[in-house]
Amino acid sequence: MKKSTLIAALVAAACLGTAAFAEDAAAVVKRLCDMDVPSYSQTLLIMDLYDKSGKLAEHREINQFGNRKNDIISTVFDIRTPASVKDTRILQAEKKGKSDDKWIYLPSLKTTRRIAAAERQKSWVGSEFTYNDMTVRKAEDDTHEMLSESAKAKSNGTEVDCWKIKSVPVANKNVEFAYRIQFIEKTSNLPVRIEYYDKKDVMIKTQEIEKFGKVAGITGKNYWIRQQVKTTNLASGRATVVSTGKQVLDKEISDRYFTQNWLNTGK
Repeated sequence: MKKSTLIAALVAAACLGTAAFAEDAAAVVKRLCDMDVPSYSQTLLIMDLYDKSGKLAEHREINQFGNRKNDIISTVFDIRTPASVKDTRILQAEKKGKSDDKWIYLPSLKTTRRIAAAERQKSWVGSEFTYNDMTVRKAEDDTHEMLSESAKAKSNGTEVDCWKIKSVPVANKNVEFAYRIQFIEKTSNLPVRIEYYDKKDVMIKTQEIEKFGKVAGITGKNYWIRQQVKTTNLASGRATVVSTGKQVLDKEISDRYFTQNWLNTGK
């Protein structure tokens, strides 16, 4: 091969290498974290817990209230059924530059306590979701590597086009996994499948958005909403499915819902 031809080939190879991924993994994840959300939301959540044989073990109904002010999101969960967990209430409040605050009211003890950071990898009220699962991790909490720009995952009953991204916590403190593989759907920027791995590269949990779509608020503005999410514990075989029932977006909610006093009283 002539020298000029060899140089041209090497230059071409270098160009192909740098253009291998047109999308930056961190930018994709940041779009996910920065997705537009309603100023207010009221949602009936249906949570079904399944045992390892796939049999329904418990059915729950939960009222969820959310607000966003100055790009800070606060969320309250009020469990209505069954009787064993009725009136359990949880408040999550984002903090800029800090970890979220999380509080839980336990009706059996008639007390509200703060959920310590070390507890956030634990089960969310006996489900296969953890407290970490109930909030979106910030983009800067992880390093991100693009594995594929042409991955597929199943959602809405069909295969959808995804970015496949490996996300590794900057600090493993207070998380239940060593890293995640996220399949982020290209139209909605939603992570339709997340695979969680331990330090031995063993997949320990999956989380799948089985249904998603655009939902209009009372102002007519549309939002991408997770409508059914399934989390499966691969070690125990148990699974939890959360789906949305009645939902009202952008209708103002009183600030009193997002206080410890409301957790204590439900009023």
